[in-house]
Amino acid sequence: MKKRGKRQAGSRARRRPRRSVVAAGVILLCMAVVWLGFRLTENGVFTVIDYSADPQEIATYRHFGFAASRLNELDPKAPGCIVNGDGKVVAIRSGVVDFSGKPVTENTDYTTERGEPGYLNGSYGVDGLYLGTSGDGRRVKFMMAGVTGWVDVQDISLRFYSDSLSLSGYSRYEDSLVHQVSTGLDGQEPLAYSIGGCPDFIDGDAFYYSYDGHRFYRDFYEMSQAVREGEGSAVNEAPWYNPWQFTPHRCLSELTNAQGNAVLERQGINAAAGSWPVEANQSVLYDAGDLFSRVQNEDYLNARMMFAVALNESGYGQSEYAVVNHNVFGHGAVDENPDAASGYGSLEACVQSHAWDWLQKKYANPENDVWHGSWFGDKASGINVMYASDPYWGEKAASFLYRLGFQAPALIVRDGSEPSAVYANPGGAVVYTFQGPAVFIVAGEARDGYVPVRSEAPLSQGKVDVEIPYEESDVVWIPEQWAQPAAAEPAA
Repeated sequence: MKKRGKRQAGSRARRRPRRSVVAAGVILLCMAVVWLGFRLTENGVFTVIDYSADPQEIATYRHFGFAASRLNELDPKAPGCIVNGDGKVVAIRSGVVDFSGKPVTENTDYTTERGEPGYLNGSYGVDGLYLGTSGDGRRVKFMMAGVTGWVDVQDISLRFYSDSLSLSGYSRYEDSLVHQVSTGLDGQEPLAYSIGGCPDFIDGDAFYYSYDGHRFYRDFYEMSQAVREGEGSAVNEAPWYNPWQFTPHRCLSELTNAQGNAVLERQGINAAAGSWPVEANQSVLYDAGDLFSRVQNEDYLNARMMFAVALNESGYGQSEYAVVNHNVFGHGAVDENPDAASGYGSLEACVQSHAWDWLQKKYANPENDVWHGSWFGDKASGINVMYASDPYWGEKAASFLYRLGFQAPALIVRDGSEPSAVYANPGGAVVYTFQGPAVFIVAGEARDGYVPVRSEAPLSQGKVDVEIPYEESDVVWIPEQWAQPAAAEPAA
């Protein structure tokens, strides 16, 4: 008979821990992990304040996300905000981004939704639409002059919407669309100018809000909600693209001395300028229309568009740079040092350089970093993206083009929601691609499911070559389904 082995001295039977003890330990561990996680992810001190009546502090959090959730519980029209530990307002329920506060020599940098760098100068327009704040409370999302981007909260101020604010907007004056640009939110006199023919959906007795210039709204809060949520409540069903602002340079529009002089004469200018300082009735652009047409015929770049830029950049051809440096385009006159403006031996040399060196090789060259389309544009597309810190430079150039009697050719517009590739021939190789909004000039009849349009640059064997002259035959092809009724169709 086998005997049981004796248990060794000092040994004990092992006991399994009770399930309740294990569960409690797991819960405590999870709580510790959560607590530690909250502590490690704290990103500041954020207080939610409601200014509907007397300022009322609703709650204070150490996570911006919690503060933002509490703010969003307020009515969209409530003057609610989030203030960080330094007393800086970093988020609001609804309102505008104020870009004022910096000197004219200092720009404000931002990053677009596509991650591209951009810049603007609040001295030329102070208000953008507020769209939200980043999860760490350090960057603000805005829309202004067509672009949606992110800006450092330290570079701007946030303002609640109210009827007392002097905001930018649009209205009809006779047959023209007028943009009233705010130069200060607290009653400063706005800058107002006609930017082209007025589309039919704009009534003559109303003020319209728009921070992209394509969709227009009668109510500020409806606009704010529509832009944030991507749902339509605009007065126009399809986005509108101002043809004076969004026509590419690669089209012909003859300009005579008499036609150019007519615009100058409406300003009391009736003689060519000789030396500096000029008389009030003198301009270096007087009797220069024929010169712009000659350069147009050499380089296939629109004469009236170039003349419009010259009028805008040189103060009707009366600036010191225009007279002394023969520089009517502001070449080299950067914001921080305008005196760095380029100098030319003659007005003709300046216009030729603008066409060949600045347009053909840069702003109308898909292989150059500054290229975003060869139209005047805004801060989302076109020359304005990189040419000027003024967010409304493209509109101002369009204003002069409108006064010059320009008639836009047939256009096809893509809103930039997806890239737009162009092809060497129907179904052929890609020549270049627009990453943002794209505008095309129709150059013939559709074939094999594609439409011929003007190339942005000269072509050699199906590739961009800016070292050769542009020819009438320089066309590329786009899918025929893009050729829907153009939102950029000229207004009546």
